[in-house]
Amino acid sequence: MDSFKEELSCPVCHEIFKSPVLLSCGHSVCKECLQQFWRIKGTQECPVCRRRSSRDDPPCNGVLKNLCESFLNERKESRSSESEELCSLHSEELKLFCLEDKQPVCLVCRDSQQHDNHTFRPISEVASSCKEEVNTTLKSLHEKGKNKEKMKGDFEKTVQHIKSQADQTEHQIKQQFEKLHQFLRDEEEATITPLREEEEQKKKMMEEKLEEINTDISALSYTIKDTEEMMKDSDVCFLKKFPVSIERVQISSQPDPQTPSEPLIHVPCYFDNLPFRVWKKMQDIVQNSESREDLSSYT
Repeated sequence: MDSFKEELSCPVCHEIFKSPVLLSCGHSVCKECLQQFWRIKGTQECPVCRRRSSRDDPPCNGVLKNLCESFLNERKESRSSESEELCSLHSEELKLFCLEDKQPVCLVCRDSQQHDNHTFRPISEVASSCKEEVNTTLKSLHEKGKNKEKMKGDFEKTVQHIKSQADQTEHQIKQQFEKLHQFLRDEEEATITPLREEEEQKKKMMEEKLEEINTDISALSYTIKDTEEMMKDSDVCFLKKFPVSIERVQISSQPDPQTPSEPLIHVPCYFDNLPFRVWKKMQDIVQNSESREDLSSYT
């Protein structure tokens, strides 16, 4: 790694390249180092071969820059890994595991007062045992994961089944209510039909009465007019017609027969216990329906 580091080091600052630029001569230098070198020298020449640069602003060496970044990342990871392998108190390699404190220790830690009368085991031995325990736990977790997936599938099926049940039940409920609605519509029609029949019957009766009255009114008007004309005749003519005319007037003057009470619709009979009568019929329908269901359950 050290030899590789030399290839990635700037010839001016001798550090890993930072934003390297490529000169026309083929050498690479940190951009900041190159600008500082040019300011000091007063000429735009290469710090390595002293060849004059043909450009004021050399291009970035992208390939070299990527290599430097990769190298720095690897070194950072390596140092981080190495630091985890060393004791934070003594900077010694962690080779033992304290069974009492449940932590890795170095040889200096083992001999320190802090770990008096403690039991130690080699790191590799404890790690192997712990890995077996973890593997056992992982198997259990994998199995648990499979069970969870199965439960998830069962729950999803249950959700679909619940939806199917709800849809089917809703359909059946609507069917039952439609039957009740139809029953009520039928009862409504059955109650209104006799009302319309009574209406027609009594309207017909009243129309006949009206026709009789109209006839009487016409006859009465004729008698009045004829009598008034007779009154204008001479005394001889008046007296000749008098017996017949007075008889007609007397007949027309007779009181009308007593008018019967108005033949109105007998409204109360249509409302008499209407809710109860309908409820009673509906109860009979429900009981008959339940009886049929009970019988069907035995077949």
